[in-house]
This record gives sequence, C-alpha cells and structure tokens, in this order.
Amino acid sequence: MNNSISLKSIKYESIKGIFTSVANAERISRAEISKQTGLSLVTVGKIADALLELNIVSQIKEIRPQAGRRAGLLSVNPDKYALILDVTSYAFRWSILNLRLEPLERAPYSYRSGLTFEENFIAFLEETMHHIAQNYGLENCFGLGVAVPGPYLEAEDLVCTSRVPELNAFHLRGIISSRYPDIPLLIDSHINAAARSHIRNLEHYEQKNIVYWYVGERYVCGVYIVKGDLVLGRNGHACEFGSLIQLTERTLDDRLSFCKNQEECAEALAISVYNVNRILSPHSMIFDFDLPYDCDRVIPLLNDLLTMKYRLKPNEMPELVRAFCKFRNSHRGLTMRLREIWLDRFVLGSE
Repeated sequence: MNNSISLKSIKYESIKGIFTSVANAERISRAEISKQTGLSLVTVGKIADALLELNIVSQIKEIRPQAGRRAGLLSVNPDKYALILDVTSYAFRWSILNLRLEPLERAPYSYRSGLTFEENFIAFLEETMHHIAQNYGLENCFGLGVAVPGPYLEAEDLVCTSRVPELNAFHLRGIISSRYPDIPLLIDSHINAAARSHIRNLEHYEQKNIVYWYVGERYVCGVYIVKGDLVLGRNGHACEFGSLIQLTERTLDDRLSFCKNQEECAEALAISVYNVNRILSPHSMIFDFDLPYDCDRVIPLLNDLLTMKYRLKPNEMPELVRAFCKFRNSHRGLTMRLREIWLDRFVLGSE
C-alpha cells in the first residue's frame, strides 16, 4: 500500500487526532480511539494500519478474530525520540523525550572557562552526539529542538538576546546542521515553546484568549495566545512584561528583583497583571514561576489583590492558573512541535 497517497486522501485533522490519541495513552484500542475522536472504526482502522506500516505507531499485541481485520492495542513507536538542546544560559544541557512527551534522560554540560563560547558549544554538540548515538541511535531521532533565550531570527540565523550576548552573532542552525544534517531542526524562544506546552493543560484552550507569564528571578516575559495561536511581536518576540513601568517609576523586573517572599511577589505583580488584563481581557492567565522562594500562595494572593485592591469585578477577572510541571515545559513544547513536523512529513510529504 502507498501510505503517503492513502493518508493524503484523509483529512489531516483526522490523522492528527488519531495519532494524538495514541501518543497520549500508553496503549489504546481502536474502539477507544473511535470514541475519543468521533471517527468511525473503519476510518480509525485505515489510518491505524497506515501508521503501523510507516512505523509511526506499533501494536502491543495483535489478535486476528477474522481475516483482514487487525485488533490489539496501539502505542507510539517506543524507539523514536526528540533531542532538545537548551542554550538559554551558559549552563548548556540536553534532554531526550519520547513521542509521548516523556523525558527519558537529561544531562548538563560543564562550561569550560578556557574555551570560547563557540568552542564550548561545539564540544557540547560533540559530547551529546556521541552519547545519543551510542545509547539511542541517531536514526531514531525524529527531530532536534533548540531552546534559546530570546527571539530567533531565522533569516539571519541569529538569536536576539541580552542574556547570552554571544548568540547575537552566532549561527546556530549552520553549526548544528553541519553535525546533524538529516534531522529536522527547530529553534525557538524557550518562552514561546513553554507557552505552547502549558496551554494544552487548559480545557477548550482552542476557544480562549490566554496570557502566559514566565516570572523569573531576573526577568518577566510572556506570550499572548488567541485560540491556540501565539501572537508575537517584531521578529517573533515574546511580550517583555518585565519592562512595564510600575507606580514607583521602576520596572516590574526591578521590583521583582528585590522581592524576598511570595507576598512581595504578588504585590509587585498585581498592578502589571491588572494593566495587561485591562488591555487584552483574556479568559485565562497562566503563571510559570521560576523563583528562589515558595510560590504556592502567589495566585490566591494575586486574586485577592485584583478583586479587593484593584476592584476587578467577577466578569472582568481572568482565570488565574499556576503552571506545574516536573520537567521543563520549553522542552516539552519543542518536542510537541517537532512531533507535528515529523507527522507532517509522512502525511503531506513536507520537509
């Protein structure tokens, strides 16, 4: 069977829905996929068979109750993985995630003061390649993602950032592609990638306007998401919420840098959150805290400040959600997009 032709004849949304159902479950039956997607068993069977032959999914146990019909439980190919390189700071690190977006392994790189930034990065690439080639096989890598600390300018192959200034004149794609020539490569801001991951945890996110906030010790930024699509500024830049001026004539970044606990954090955030809410009027705001102190009460405190101090009415209040993840969401977000690109290549024949 020519699977590229058979899959092209089916709606892409149907193929993606079936693949997502399989990827989200450790193992799943065709009947359960049909129930989840609303597609007929005949359609599910046709797509599942094509995905099986393409080695995108695998069958855990095969039973043939009658000729010509496959039964059994489906799972995504357990050997396929994405490699994620994190260069958001000088503490480079790599991660391996499978098709179910689960972390398999991760490791840091020891930055060497005697080497230049480029020499360190090349050493990082070579050490990483040696490890995964021996332990996972490069042929099983369905994509390589790179998390960077600012907007990536694809035409110039440069990263616009002040946090790792060497990246402003460093051609990431050129250097990486020369060592991983046959693997699809995706470079994106870690803020954009994390936002794509976090919104999937909200029910009916495709129908909502959402603001994602990354609240770090040194900077605050985020993304505005409309019906699942990121709304970005010039050069794909995220929103620099930390540059918002507070009543004290200091920026939000400045105020947060002096905060020592969650009460002070909530107080510093409140006026900026109020202003962003007034401008964008989102359904939900997601807060991803990366701070050196406990943040369990920041959301309830923020909610109280917005309703009591800033007098937001119930119909004006966004849903305030704290982002929780045991693993870096930027890595998960990059893997999600790489997984889509990988599936596109089989279904649409795209590169």
